[in-house]
Amino acid sequence: MKAPARSLGFAVTVLLVASCGSRTGLFGPLPDAVVDASVDAPRESSTDASRDAPVDALPDVRLDAALDGPLACVPGTFDFGLARPQLMFVLDRSGSMAFGLDRTDFPPPGAPSRWEALRDALSQTILPLSTEIAMGARFFPRARPNLFDITEACGQDPGQGIAPRLANAPAILDVFAQAAPLGGTPTSAALDLAAQQLSASRAVSRVMVLATDGAPNCNGALDPQTCTCTAVDTASCATAADGEYNCLDDRATLATVTNIFGVRKIPVYVIGIGALGPFAPVLDAMAVAGGRPRAGSPRYLPADTPQELGAAFEIVKNSVARCTYITPSSPDDPDAISVTVDGTQIGRDPTQVEGWDWIDKDYGHLQLFGAACATASATNVAGEISCRDK
Repeated sequence: MKAPARSLGFAVTVLLVASCGSRTGLFGPLPDAVVDASVDAPRESSTDASRDAPVDALPDVRLDAALDGPLACVPGTFDFGLARPQLMFVLDRSGSMAFGLDRTDFPPPGAPSRWEALRDALSQTILPLSTEIAMGARFFPRARPNLFDITEACGQDPGQGIAPRLANAPAILDVFAQAAPLGGTPTSAALDLAAQQLSASRAVSRVMVLATDGAPNCNGALDPQTCTCTAVDTASCATAADGEYNCLDDRATLATVTNIFGVRKIPVYVIGIGALGPFAPVLDAMAVAGGRPRAGSPRYLPADTPQELGAAFEIVKNSVARCTYITPSSPDDPDAISVTVDGTQIGRDPTQVEGWDWIDKDYGHLQLFGAACATASATNVAGEISCRDK
């Protein structure tokens, strides 16, 4: 991260652009326009350290070997245990989240802001599953940043956020009352930190959900003279002090998502909140790179209304809660396994649209897709595994 704002000129620029609104929120609403009465509540980073304890709700089948390392190949026919997944939310708290879902300024009286709509949709989705799925969250940028300091406006909360564990839904929802939307959109850094924390355990299925309303920015290494500017005043990146932090950080963010799914084997759902305009292709690319795109257009899960936002979280919930399984054996050959759902054999689909596919073969994680997911339950998924020379 670059040094703090270098001059009063930067501060003046912040205030001037803030009065006009912003697509992404680095130069977002004025602080006194959005901070609520709960501003003195403890911030997210003060969450009890016990949240970093390991998840204590593994599947009912014995998976001790998976805790210590990759599974051995043991031939036979097995019932597959429904995984108790770890679900990490990466949630946008930038200044523009105070705007309306269908506008680039504050919502009219009685209409929810993007931040409020996100809170309500998340509440409806995660509270019923709080004792079934280990959930955690990282909010970005940091709580109540000082907009006169670019390292705060684009910074992350200290600590690990809220680590995934059972009964965490109330703690995640409490963060919405602790700090209002303010600051930039350091999406790449937030995703990377969340993935590092989630990667600490490979004994259960892991999923990330990014919910954001704008294009990623906050990368001080970009060239403000040539970059795509995310501010309403697209000339401000080249003219304002520290304008590079408002440059579109699409390449680094896409590389981060690609690494999370391709290397860490953690799928990433992408939810786009509000009308994204020219930045929709960025979220499309991120959704594809995260391995869980929609079949149609857009590829990310769109949320232009409260109903669409609720539906997006329902899609994630249904997939995560019902369709990930753990085998007690890992075949030497990834295709040396037959999977049945309710007694009917289904085929492997590497495109992850219809059938099943490995999420992490070495640790016995597989997921069902399409009709197979719709008919699966905690007790009707099984398979036969063959091993070389056994």
